[in-house]
Amino acid sequence: MQLPIFQTVKEILDYCWEKRRIALAHAVVPVSLVVVANLAAWQMGLDVTNFKSPAFAALNVISAIVFLPLTVTWYRMIILGQGDMAGRPLFKFTSLEGRLLGWQIAIALIVFAVAGGGILVVGAIVGLVATASAAAGQMLSAVLLGVWAIVIVAVACRLSLVLAMTATDRPAVLSEAWAQTRGLGGHMAAIFILCIFCALLLLIPMQLAVATVVALVSVVSEGFAENGGVILGTIVGALGSLMVLVFPTTLFGFVYNRISQTMGTDKSNGQSNDQAERQSDGAEVGPLQHGDLTDEVDTTLKELADYMRDKPKETATDMRLMLDGFFARFAMPDDVAVEDVEVGEVAGRWITAAGSNPDRVILLLHGGGFSAGSLTSHQRLGADLSSACGTRVLLIEYRLAPEHPFPAGLDDCVLAYRWLLDQGFKPGHLAIAGDSAGGGLAVSTALCLKEDGLDQPAALIALSPWVNMACDGETMDSKAKDDPVATQASLLRAANDYLNGHDNKDPLVSPVFGDLRGLPPLFIQVGSREILLDDSRKLAVRARADDVPVRLEEWPGLFHVWHMMADWLTDGRRAIAGVGAFVRRHMG
Repeated sequence: MQLPIFQTVKEILDYCWEKRRIALAHAVVPVSLVVVANLAAWQMGLDVTNFKSPAFAALNVISAIVFLPLTVTWYRMIILGQGDMAGRPLFKFTSLEGRLLGWQIAIALIVFAVAGGGILVVGAIVGLVATASAAAGQMLSAVLLGVWAIVIVAVACRLSLVLAMTATDRPAVLSEAWAQTRGLGGHMAAIFILCIFCALLLLIPMQLAVATVVALVSVVSEGFAENGGVILGTIVGALGSLMVLVFPTTLFGFVYNRISQTMGTDKSNGQSNDQAERQSDGAEVGPLQHGDLTDEVDTTLKELADYMRDKPKETATDMRLMLDGFFARFAMPDDVAVEDVEVGEVAGRWITAAGSNPDRVILLLHGGGFSAGSLTSHQRLGADLSSACGTRVLLIEYRLAPEHPFPAGLDDCVLAYRWLLDQGFKPGHLAIAGDSAGGGLAVSTALCLKEDGLDQPAALIALSPWVNMACDGETMDSKAKDDPVATQASLLRAANDYLNGHDNKDPLVSPVFGDLRGLPPLFIQVGSREILLDDSRKLAVRARADDVPVRLEEWPGLFHVWHMMADWLTDGRRAIAGVGAFVRRHMG
């Protein structure tokens, strides 16, 4: 991955300027503590200006420790978005963020130790040279210390990124993270040094302003020249420390995001790291090497395209008829029992494959852009899930937009879960699954359950989930030509009908902006050709950051909700088998 040095520095400065109010708001506590510590040292007569004095070193250590929570919070905001900071106290971390904080401290100690050892070695070499020529010794000292400083910064930058990636399980293996960051150390070191230079450069006008104020006020009050100058200078120094920390932290966050966006598929073998890990487990079945299945996928997509070609698509009714008509062709297996049921005021259908455990249930929330989908379109998917998971499936027809915009459909999903509890099913024997819009509803339903204080199900399953109503993911553009099913324009129209003016970043419509702490294990499957691929990636990152066990599978060459065509697609059957293994493991 290439990092344009000056362009990246500009991005960092632009981002920090845009978020300056947030930075200052969260910096009030640490800046105040640093100022108080410096003023206290000054009042005690300690030498805090000489970098060789113990007081100077002690104050710098205190400053670094005090600012660390802010750097973790800032890092979290870059990765998860500004909405993550709402209602999250500065010093209240998830266990993941605690690990990040621990890594920050560990890195600082390692860097200090290695740098100190290097300085001792350089000093010994320079001492030998200086015995022959003092001038040569001074020159050699400057060169060696400069080179050593650059090496230390490069290694420290790469190590910081590697440990942060490992702490967030992206990837979890240290050696893989080190391989993913190959070649980044030098680039990041250059940007890091430029960021520090920019921070120091920005301090010059602040320091000039302080000097001017001190000079003007000292004309009236001689005592202010010393006392006021120290106070203002200390505040400026603390703000300088803030910039020196925030700029590089922004760099690490930006690079982390870029790596995460490119880590989905391992091009060497056509599989993601998560998939390879899963296959070695033996408990679940991963995707095939897709090259052998290209014809199968192409034939399936041609069938779909031929069906859709002459069908009207202008209204929600058109979409509903088209979806029901196409998927009705997939006949139900002979060994699957179907029974219609009233779930409160919502129409539902029990789907039970032979041999399924009647005490265990998957609540299936169909996709269709919140405006289509039904018992007809999704009953075959329900049958396949029932067979693979060994459970009953309750498929419901929640209310659809535009006639019934948010929160009508979500309310129906929550009602259905409550209905299952009222029927005597245990939360640990329930799972919530959904595809596309239904995948988003599955996570949103779990968020509602958390708000209502209800017990969570054993697992959540999101198949090609749509979890960001803003429709601004990176793959909306990068996958636009690859996705044979969905377009950004169609998603925006559907989102507009569903939201009906509601905030598109409300976590209950866009779970990627929500606080997922306390949700059950989450299983995500998505195709590599989908414009919604970024939604799945961000949902997985969000879940990991909020301590939710998550497995993300990116299936090479597959399209939106290919599971619905498992009757034709080998990869469809394999994907559903993977869902079955996940559910059996977590439902017990």
